[in-house]
Order: sequence, then C-alpha cells, then structure tokens
Amino acid sequence: MINLFERVDEASKLLLSSLRKAGYNQPTIFLEDDGYLPAQTTSPYTFFLKKAGAKMTGKPLYFNQVTVPDYWEIKGSLKRAEVTNYNRQAAIIHYKDGFNQGRLVAKVEWKDNNGLIRLTEHYNQYGWCFKKTLYAADGSIKQISYQTQQGKEVIREDKPSGLITLYFQGKTYLFRNLASFTIFFLRQAGYQLDKIWYNSLSTPLFVIMGLPEAGMDTLFWQEGSRKQLPENMAFILRSLPRRKTRICITEKDAYESFNRLVKPAEQSRLTYLGYDYDYKRQNQGQKQALIMTNSDQIAHLKNLVESLPEMTFNIAAITEMSPKLLAFAKYPNVKLYPNVNRQQVKDLWQVNDYYLDINYQNEILLATQQAFLNQMLILGFVETSHTNKWGLSSNRYYLKDYQQLIIKLRQLITSPELLEREIFLQKQAAEQTSSAYYREILN
Repeated sequence: MINLFERVDEASKLLLSSLRKAGYNQPTIFLEDDGYLPAQTTSPYTFFLKKAGAKMTGKPLYFNQVTVPDYWEIKGSLKRAEVTNYNRQAAIIHYKDGFNQGRLVAKVEWKDNNGLIRLTEHYNQYGWCFKKTLYAADGSIKQISYQTQQGKEVIREDKPSGLITLYFQGKTYLFRNLASFTIFFLRQAGYQLDKIWYNSLSTPLFVIMGLPEAGMDTLFWQEGSRKQLPENMAFILRSLPRRKTRICITEKDAYESFNRLVKPAEQSRLTYLGYDYDYKRQNQGQKQALIMTNSDQIAHLKNLVESLPEMTFNIAAITEMSPKLLAFAKYPNVKLYPNVNRQQVKDLWQVNDYYLDINYQNEILLATQQAFLNQMLILGFVETSHTNKWGLSSNRYYLKDYQQLIIKLRQLITSPELLEREIFLQKQAAEQTSSAYYREILN
C-alpha cells in the first residue's frame, strides 16, 4: 500500500499528518518535487537521483551563498534577493515559502540581457541545485533537467512533446508521459500496489489506470463542492471495475453535495473524513492578541487598542516598522516586534490566545494556520481576511461593523466558557475529526 499524492501543498501535508497520526505510515510519494519534500517521503525524481549517487544530506542554501560570477553582487531583503551586474538585474532569488525569515533559497531565475528569464535553478533542502528549467524567448518552458550535486543529468523532460528521458543504470529509457514514468518508478522501487491512496484525479489516477493488476484504492477529495460530478470521479465509480475505489471527502458540504450528484447505489462508496489536526497547545484564555503584518495598514487598530485597554495587542513584522506603526508604542497595551526573529515568533504563538486577522496586504508566516494549530481564536474583518479555512465566519465582521468585533472581544475576555465554546466551534468548522474516526473509516 502507498500514498500517491500530486504535489506538496498544505492540503496534502495536512492529509499526510492526519493519516500518520492515525497510524497509517505507508510509503508516501509526491509526483511533483519542489526540493523540500516532507520528512520520510519521496518522489520519482528523488529516487532516481539517489540511485545515480546523489546524497540527500546538507542544509538549505542561504541567499548570499548562491554562486555568482566575480564582482557580481547579491542584495537581499526579507521578501526576495537579486543578483546584479553593475546596474543590470541578472537574477532573482526566491525564498522557500514559509521559510522567508531564514531567506532559504528555493529557486534562482536568471535573466538575459533583455530582462527575460531564460533559466531557473531549483535548490533543495540540502542546499544544491537539483533541477534546471530552460525557457524559450516567448517565456514557455522548453526543458526541465534533474541532476546530482555534481551536475550529472539523470532525468530530462521535454515540455513541448511531454517526452521524459531517464538515464538509469547505464541505459536510456524513454517515457511518453509522467504516468508511464511513474509506473516504471513504482516497479523499480518495489512497492506493493494492491492499495493506492491518492488525492488527485489527475496524474495519480492516470497511473492507477495504467496498472494491470487489481486493487482497492481510496481517493481523498480535498477540492470542495462541485455543481456537477467530475468526469474522472464518475469514471472511477462506474468504469474501473478491476480497482474498486472508495472516496473519502474531507469537507462536509462537499460530501453532502456529491451524495446528491451520484447514483443512489454509489452513495455507499462515499464517506466524510475531515482532518485530525496536530494541535501544538491549549488555549489558556490569556488576554493577549497577536497580529502578524508586513505593513502598517491594520484595520481599526486604534479603535481596538483604545476600546480594549485590558487586552494586550502584540504586533509582529518580519520587516522594519513604519513611523505610523511605531507610534502605537505609546499605548501601554501595545507591544511591537519589528524584525521579529524565529524565537520571538515561537514565543508569540505560545503566549497569545487570540489572533486578529485585520492586516491588509499578504499574510506572513502562514499566520492564520499557525494560529489555528495553536488553538488561538481567530477573529477579524471580511475585507482583510486572508482565508476562510481557519476561523468561524461568524467571527469575521465587515469594517463598518468594527464595534461588533470590539463587543465580541469584550465578551470573550470576560467569559472563559464562551471562549471555550468558540474554540470548539472553530475546530468543527475546520472539519475536525479524530484518529479513532480515521481508523474506523479507513480500516
């Protein structure tokens, strides 16, 4: 049995965490490899690179460790870095998402003299370039090449044709597409393929369709409701008899909508699953609220601070703070953390029991997700909300109704019972289930 997941995104990582917490530790394969695979997982690319002698050891590359020609400069900010040759921007260095405090390199986009990106070097969590993407003059991808630390090419993907070339054990193998390449990998790795758990109706399904043996598979549907039954979902329910598939749906609304879309005889193959979150701590009911921001545009901050003197507002930024924001230091119930470091962030997650999603512009450090996992109650405004996944919709107010947010906060800090109930409802809204429920459904 294996997990066969399409890509390393938050949904896949959340599902993987829930499965492992419930005791399902079968091998996990990701078909897209960004170089920062979760622990104890692999990909076809990592597998064949290791077979070619690549060592998966080391540390991520810091932005100023990127190799550049003599006399070229690297200039970094907290958002990204650039390589310059006198006044010309020669390359852009992108940091790994969620790691932007560390300024760890995910990829370097090299430009030609006309400012067009012609080559992207992708770096992994071990600090070396494992993949290169070549671009045509029109910006389209021509070729992707995977290589060892020493620059030995192992896999080449020709994007216009879809052809994949593998150099393996002294031979050259050609594959028409990613699905056939993946099947070859699964055979070489020696996995048991009687049960495949997957979360995409794209390449993982095409892989399963290409297997001759019978099996019992599970599709984890994480993509929400649909007005019509997806064609590929209908296919696995009605046209894939040798590999019977059950469908576990992680959202209740989606589960109910699909139950209405399938035939009555097919409803037994659908089930609601949810997630089993790995919470980091309990809410202590402290009158401490956290705001993570990269700008000084924080909705109704002055009104909140002045109306709730009994609540401490901790405001953190991974950059310098503007004079406008620094001026809030005059309030005794405001604490500012400009250029916040990793330890400070860790401490802030521990001491705050409310998270206010009220800053404009981009979210930093996956703040609302981290707030949820630290069992902080998330409140904010509809206009500034960065996600609807974490937090109750009833705790998101329109800007014009900011007084309602103040009233709600005042009620919460004076009623531990209300806070406890809101935390419970917040978990339910995020599809909270349990490891025991996972085992009941999946065994």
